[in-house]
Amino acid sequence: MSEKPVIIIGGGLAGVTSFYELVARGHCVQLLDAAPAPAQGASFANGGVLHPSLPDPWNNPGIGRTLFASLFDPLAPMKLHIGQLPNLIGWGLSFLRNSARARHKAITQANFDLAHYSTCQTDALRQRLNLAYEQAEPGTLKLLRSEAEKADALAMADMLAMQGLRYEVLDRTALLARAPVLAEAEDGLVGAIYAPDDRVGNARLFCEGLLQAAMAEGGTARFDTAVSKVLIDNGRVTGVQLADGEMVSGDVVLCAGAQSAKLAAQAGIALPIRPAKGYSLTLDASRLTTRLTHPLVDPRLHIAVTPLGDQIRILGMAEFAGFDARVDPRRLALLRGFFEQLLPNMAQELDWASGQGWAGLRPMSADGRPFIGNSGRKGLWLNCGHGHLGWTMAVGSARMLADLYGGRQPEIDASTFAPTERRL
Repeated sequence: MSEKPVIIIGGGLAGVTSFYELVARGHCVQLLDAAPAPAQGASFANGGVLHPSLPDPWNNPGIGRTLFASLFDPLAPMKLHIGQLPNLIGWGLSFLRNSARARHKAITQANFDLAHYSTCQTDALRQRLNLAYEQAEPGTLKLLRSEAEKADALAMADMLAMQGLRYEVLDRTALLARAPVLAEAEDGLVGAIYAPDDRVGNARLFCEGLLQAAMAEGGTARFDTAVSKVLIDNGRVTGVQLADGEMVSGDVVLCAGAQSAKLAAQAGIALPIRPAKGYSLTLDASRLTTRLTHPLVDPRLHIAVTPLGDQIRILGMAEFAGFDARVDPRRLALLRGFFEQLLPNMAQELDWASGQGWAGLRPMSADGRPFIGNSGRKGLWLNCGHGHLGWTMAVGSARMLADLYGGRQPEIDASTFAPTERRL
């Protein structure tokens, strides 16, 4: 086993998967997280879908107009709060610059390669370790409400098919044959794109199981343990200082989600990651007379519905509200309204009063790609900034990070995610 210690900051999907992959390669690894248990942040009640079919970043061409309009619409699906403008100036300019059509296309293609690889590696890891996390392989239905939406969806699917995406175009008749419950929808659906390789799984349960596997192989995890400072000596990161003053020595891997930019700044790294708040509403579906079989995604509204074990999770939206993780009841009402319009009969059977509302801060990079690899500061490594693709990319990103840290060539091209090539 390697004698050089490694410190991972963060106990969510990025941190726990990095923890396992580094431990499995023989490194001496310690995971630190301020929360009392793993996956208490953005990984706690996320969408529950691994979706390589949807790798496009949210700064799509034309996003500038959408964000400007959202300033005057308190319930916009993607909402920019005017008070956050000073905190988003540099990040926002990069976000808009990368929404240019050619850049957006290239980033979508790079994200797909990592997402597809990661989904395959998640399957392999589950089988090898016998993990159970309410996983299923139903494939995703990307709902289409107009011919224009259909044309855009087909253009992306055709582009990604050259890289390995499998998909099926469903007209309305074929869609209702696959998902009869959608016949209830109040808004017209012209069809869908079916992606059979998308997966479903409970990210929190996955993190709990994988954490135990890593600890069984010799890793150490400390929760209720906040990191207050990144330590630097002669230009090199040498460890961290904890909130109680304890010093912990070792190389540092930053997997701290939306907090990553604050910690990286202590090492002189301007990391363009900002929080984008998403919401979910989880309901008991065990007594439904008709069960939902496929995750349903509405790309226009950034809302999805996921069957997850004996539950249904409605999720979505992106709210730029800084580090405010409070749950806005109006947003939960929007999720409920979406479900009631899409599946009105099923909605009447659900107990909305017992639904569990949640909000989490997605770590969104300015260009829509995660940062994976050496930060450019000796002793500091990054695996963060995955945005809405954190579950989809988790295992693949961790394998890439562990390969790079160990001096090995990753199994897919890592250059496009290299932190040293992308700064504000």
